[in-house]
Amino acid sequence: MGPTSIPFQQLKHANRHQQEELENLHMQFCLSHETLFEVIDHFDKELKAGLVDDRSSDLNMIPSFVTGYPTGQEKGTYLALEIIGMDIYACQVKLKGEGGKLAINQYQYKIPQDLMSGDDFVVLIDYVVECVSDFLGRVGTQDLFVYPMACSLCFAIKQTALNNGHILSLGHGFSYPNGVGVDIVQLMHQRMQIKGLPIKVVAITNGKFVSSASDIGSLFHFHYYFFLLMFRRLDAVCVLLAHAYQHSSTRLGIVHSLGTNCAYYEPIPNVTKLQDPSFQQPNDKRSMIINTEWCNFGSSRRTLPCTWFDRKLDRESINPQYHVFEKMTTGIALGELVRNILLYLVDRDLLFGGESSETLNRPHGFDTTYMYICEVDGSEDLEDTRIVIEDMLNLPQSSLADREIVQRVCQLVGFRASTLVGTAIAAVVKHMVEHGIGFSEEDGCAIAISGDVYEDYPSFHPRVCRTLKELLPEHLASKLSVGIVKHSRIVGAAIVAMMAEKIAADPS
Repeated sequence: MGPTSIPFQQLKHANRHQQEELENLHMQFCLSHETLFEVIDHFDKELKAGLVDDRSSDLNMIPSFVTGYPTGQEKGTYLALEIIGMDIYACQVKLKGEGGKLAINQYQYKIPQDLMSGDDFVVLIDYVVECVSDFLGRVGTQDLFVYPMACSLCFAIKQTALNNGHILSLGHGFSYPNGVGVDIVQLMHQRMQIKGLPIKVVAITNGKFVSSASDIGSLFHFHYYFFLLMFRRLDAVCVLLAHAYQHSSTRLGIVHSLGTNCAYYEPIPNVTKLQDPSFQQPNDKRSMIINTEWCNFGSSRRTLPCTWFDRKLDRESINPQYHVFEKMTTGIALGELVRNILLYLVDRDLLFGGESSETLNRPHGFDTTYMYICEVDGSEDLEDTRIVIEDMLNLPQSSLADREIVQRVCQLVGFRASTLVGTAIAAVVKHMVEHGIGFSEEDGCAIAISGDVYEDYPSFHPRVCRTLKELLPEHLASKLSVGIVKHSRIVGAAIVAMMAEKIAADPS
């Protein structure tokens, strides 16, 4: 690892031993450009290997079966159905064209506890269909019109086409023995027809991806990890499409919250793992959205600059050597990394007088949102940081040196996380440029990003942008724009339905 390009700034109130240890942490977490370019090179190799097969890369590179680009001129009314744990979201999106104008109607339903398990999976689906029927009654329907719908389901699905998939497992409290193996699209169609609903399911967006038995494992708290598993694969495609409808130059979609993923357009001939004959046409000029599943980058190979703290966190998770990039960059792990570093300093009598607290000792006792508060604390006595230490972590008192150290540790962990995200984006951009994807001289290339960490962490976005400028040639970096997307999941799912219609009308 080369020397960091960011000089160490002395702490005002720390003693010599504290300064030395913080400088050592600085060297570990502030990565050199040499290291970052090595990460880009590793990422590019993993990306290309993942397009060939599922066995030789940490990046799963999952085909979404969505081809083509929204223009923002499309019009129509589309439905989206999303099942997230015990919540059902039904949504109507009216695309108005005119460069991406749209209107949204959405309603939420709850799955009763007694429907979480049973002997007949059809009972659960009938309840979902009943919710959809109620929703249509609320928003109204047009006579003699069949509404295209995209479904985002929290089940693990083996997807073989945009509108075809069989359930591999249900997960998170759902227990229906006859649910496994079901053709979910066929079943939804059948039950909606019986109910007399004017709906055609044109796309499923597989919210929970399982690549192997070991991938069923979670990070730390199963409750949190269940949700990031569900959202990660779906979100990246939906973020991309939701933004692309309003900004037609969008070619990358990223979700960065509890979990992380990136989706981008790849020329179909490069996706050699596709076995479908319809995608093996000679001289095929189409591009397909690919889910990189970059959360898993660095998991089986030493391709990321891990510290002792990263390895400790990974060992103590319930899925060691999986989702290492996620553990170094996202909301589910950043606070835990800070907590481990703080305890390391406590054990060396360099922080809080060598004393800890029950809260700080408890796994995930330092919430990632505390980092946001500490980093932006510009008060002379670091009062907001004091509140985090004494009121949130329940430590009896803290010195100014203690507060400085906590703030600096948050800055170091947050800085590295945003730098690595920027580096991964740079790697994808370089790959796209290599294959002539997505960069027009007039419009450049837009990157859509969504997620609580990216949106709420004040310094995250500026650091990502700075990393892109530092790692990409100026003529490329100047053509990039980064947009933060809200309401992306449900809107994006509806736009998947619109894209499915376009693909069916013109497969070429």
